[in-house]
Amino acid sequence: MLKSNVLFKTPVLFIIFNRPDVTQIVFDQIKKIKPKYLFVAADGPRVNNIDDLAKCEKTRAIINQIDWDCELKTLFRDKNLGCGLGVSSAITWFFDNVEQGIILEDDCVPDLTFFDFAELMLEKYKYNNKVKMISGTNYLFNKIKRTESYYFSKYYSIWGWATWKRAWRDFDFNLTNWPEIKNSNYLKNSFNFKRDKLTKFWSNNFDAVYDKKIDCWGYQWFYACLLSDGVTLVPVNNLVSNIGNIGAHGSGGSPFLRMPIKKTDIQLIIDPKNIVADDALDKLTYKNIGLFKYNLFKKIWRFRFAVFKTIKKMVFIQK
Repeated sequence: MLKSNVLFKTPVLFIIFNRPDVTQIVFDQIKKIKPKYLFVAADGPRVNNIDDLAKCEKTRAIINQIDWDCELKTLFRDKNLGCGLGVSSAITWFFDNVEQGIILEDDCVPDLTFFDFAELMLEKYKYNNKVKMISGTNYLFNKIKRTESYYFSKYYSIWGWATWKRAWRDFDFNLTNWPEIKNSNYLKNSFNFKRDKLTKFWSNNFDAVYDKKIDCWGYQWFYACLLSDGVTLVPVNNLVSNIGNIGAHGSGGSPFLRMPIKKTDIQLIIDPKNIVADDALDKLTYKNIGLFKYNLFKKIWRFRFAVFKTIKKMVFIQK
């Protein structure tokens, strides 16, 4: 359990940008655990956004509130790299300096027990190449009935997470070998359920990444984990809540914002017997509240606005 007068030893990377309000909330949680090694990365202001410069400066100034004995390293960029390179290059910079650590973006608020949980799991699975990351977010709303404290999954959530340098080495921002993988059965054979649907979904996303049609880094990370036949470690209790809204970090419109948190007792951790993806829980994640429901949510939301715009046009014509 974290002690108020003890420094947290696991390195923490805090990725920020131009949102001082949410950044302050997450920093307040980081401040409570007093990390001995704190890395803060900030992308530069966007050229065509007149408000960015002031907002970026105000956001970066939050780290001046550090009042504990801390080895601070910063990566403050002058130019904007975007959501993809801005975040992924920050993580690469982090692992140029450390072997393992916790990664938080500015809108991901961790419960304090997340830090203990992540630290424990980082040590436990440090040398197990099958385990690629530790997630802090569980999309099943704390409704899992399991004796174990965590399970393994092929659903990689990056809303508050931890990993190792040895795993991040597999990250390829450009998906260089995607054409070769696409023309094989590797992707389809990676899934144990809804293979055709999942293969189509991820193929479309990997195509978009490869063709530079979307600016992201999360899909590339999923790709890296998938290609190395890895799993992510997921706590049964949700330990991180994303409080963001429509913004540059991709959380806008998600039905999973501000999910409730349920603490984990680090003294009562029960390990799973085997390091294999839990297909039953993955199926629930994808089918009930994950990939497919989220796509439906987006379609319904867009339909609402399409109808609204049509009605407005009709009213205007009548006038």
